[in-house]
Amino acid sequence: MGSGGEVAARWRENPAQAVALVRELTAGGELTVEEVLDQAVDAAMVCGLLALARTAAASDPSTAAELCLTAAPHLVLAVTLAAPTSTE
Repeated sequence: MGSGGEVAARWRENPAQAVALVRELTAGGELTVEEVLDQAVDAAMVCGLLALARTAAASDPSTAAELCLTAAPHLVLAVTLAAPTSTE
């Protein structure tokens, strides 16, 4: 898992730890806050899309709907991480 994936994973459990990780990752100047958050958005979206892809194998509409619901938290996280923020 890359740095963006780690930020996304931490955001689910403890947003304050995720913010601290972003600061740590950007402290050296190799990455910007925007780059780290973009990577986190990508990681969350991939998880959401993989969850949605499982619906293709669902045997009935009810099961497919349940599988779609498992994608929602990942997609919400991606939107949250992509929301405009102040980097000051």
